[in-house]
Amino acid sequence: MAVELLPGVWWMERTRGCNAYLARADDGSFVLIDPGFARNADALIEQAREAAAGAAVTHVLLTHGHFDHAASAQTVATALGARVALGRGDCEGDGSASGWRVSAALARRRGPRRGPGRSSTVRVDQPLDGACEVAPGIDAIPTPGHTAGSMCFIARRAGVAFVGDLVISHQDGLARSLRAANLDDGEYLRTLSRFAEMTPDAALAGHGYPVLSGFAEALRTLAAQPRARGGVRVALRRAVRMARFMTWMVLPDRPRRR
Repeated sequence: MAVELLPGVWWMERTRGCNAYLARADDGSFVLIDPGFARNADALIEQAREAAAGAAVTHVLLTHGHFDHAASAQTVATALGARVALGRGDCEGDGSASGWRVSAALARRRGPRRGPGRSSTVRVDQPLDGACEVAPGIDAIPTPGHTAGSMCFIARRAGVAFVGDLVISHQDGLARSLRAANLDDGEYLRTLSRFAEMTPDAALAGHGYPVLSGFAEALRTLAAQPRARGGVRVALRRAVRMARFMTWMVLPDRPRRR
């Protein structure tokens, strides 16, 4: 069963590779954020239906198009009757109403082979061009840098941001996405500073632990720090964090506490 972290916000269990969340919109409908690997689909569909208790799940919101966040989106959206929304910078297609999809270059960049019976193509029903209200009380905020179309989503009533790979939330604090993982690291660093001035004080990352208070200050502090230079201590810390990250990508995901 999904775990309610905040009123109207659930962390989905029995997934792998990426934290998936369900949030209640202001009109009583629901949105699902970052369903992740294809093998997550069945567990997410079951938990979303149980938590929504008959209410509509209107959107599958993707913070960006990488495989570990988006691969099951088509299967989940079709089963729930939801629309897939993603920043236009991570989309490709002919621009027609039915012609948009997650960029194949992003989908191939990470992740294992697709599972049996899962489509490798994710149709995007709602490309997002800029800041907007994507569902009642839930705002989409462009946060480019990690990818061209990266978005964070803010549920205003719950006072929480869904931040994808804007940061990795380790047990000992927040970390930036690695320079090598970002499309444009300079833009990514500028995005951190901008988003730190608008984020609510709770945030849920795509990888790691929930931050239910103190996120805004922690993000401002992180954004003000220069990228660490090399050295034995820095290398060791990065190695430990990378090992933990890879464990999250493989083991079944359960809600973690700092």
